[in-house]
Amino acid sequence: MRPLVLVLLGGALLGAAAPAAADDITYRNARFGTVATFPSEAFVEALPEPTNGDGRAWRSPNGAELFIYARANAGRETPASIIRDRARDDDVTYRKAGDSWVVVSGYRDGKIFYERYIFRGDVIHSVAMRYPPSLRRTYDRLVGPIAKSLRADRS
Repeated sequence: MRPLVLVLLGGALLGAAAPAAADDITYRNARFGTVATFPSEAFVEALPEPTNGDGRAWRSPNGAELFIYARANAGRETPASIIRDRARDDDVTYRKAGDSWVVVSGYRDGKIFYERYIFRGDVIHSVAMRYPPSLRRTYDRLVGPIAKSLRADRS
């Protein structure tokens, strides 16, 4: 296994039991019911909401980005198709899927990416992080807790 996979897996295991801190932000999407929580100090700048109301993005001054969003599954995507599509475009170093979820990570455009998708009804909910490899020590430890916080409150 590559070191990135080991760090991501370790972060996911540690983050599963971590309680939310007082300065965490919990984003709730009104259109799709997508919910995820992240530390406010890690992604300080909220980007403008898209006009279609599908989600929100945040970034940090050091180049890290967080996206929490959903979309209608009009193309009948599956966990396997997401893995296949990511492998076409990116250097995928980790992939794991179940019947209604998928996690994919690796490298895209010189940055580390980590994406988790959950399928509920005809909607795909997602959380995605991107950050420069130089920030791995800071952001790898956040991947697990943020990804595990993703849920669909309705759909």
